Amino acid sequence: MKHTHRICCLRLAGSAVLASVMTITTPAFAQADTAQARQVFALVNKQLPTLDKVSLVVKLPNVEYKSDVKAWLDAGSVAKLEVTDRDDSGNVITEYYYAKGELVIIYQAVMGFKSSGNSNKMATTSEERYYFRDGKMFKWLSGMGNDKLDVPPASAEFSDEGKSRLASSSVLVKSATAAYAKQSGAKSQK
Repeated sequence: MKHTHRICCLRLAGSAVLASVMTITTPAFAQADTAQARQVFALVNKQLPTLDKVSLVVKLPNVEYKSDVKAWLDAGSVAKLEVTDRDDSGNVITEYYYAKGELVIIYQAVMGFKSSGNSNKMATTSEERYYFRDGKMFKWLSGMGNDKLDVPPASAEFSDEGKSRLASSSVLVKSATAAYAKQSGAKSQK
């Protein structure tokens, strides 16, 4: 949906007044396509204290390291995953959000060390946002603040990233669900 704005400009040319009308087309609600993801993000984070939580370590395919994972579940269904990948230069924190079992958004922050006086503090150095609908990635925003780049959906990189993120999500959800079942079974036997 786009809004059309008409801007009237008055110009003096000699003694005559000329009026011209310019039409500018801007997206109505520039973020309407991501509204559902923002709602899910806010709702899940608000509900975290009431959700079941499990922590686990997962080795994703095609990587040489293990990830620390926290999962929040609602009635046994994953609502949020927080994956932390650590290295000497900082951490990569990736959050997966689900609605009714479907992946909706992935938010990723690369945290690096920034010197501040006598201490090294972690600060976000880059961000990625991946948006999903009907089991497919439809939008990818890369960057921070006003410098976000909308990665073109027709690019090979977009397609590859979408497939990779969906595959990681699948492995993580299966691992978290299994860990939760084991944790719940252990609690019920006590």
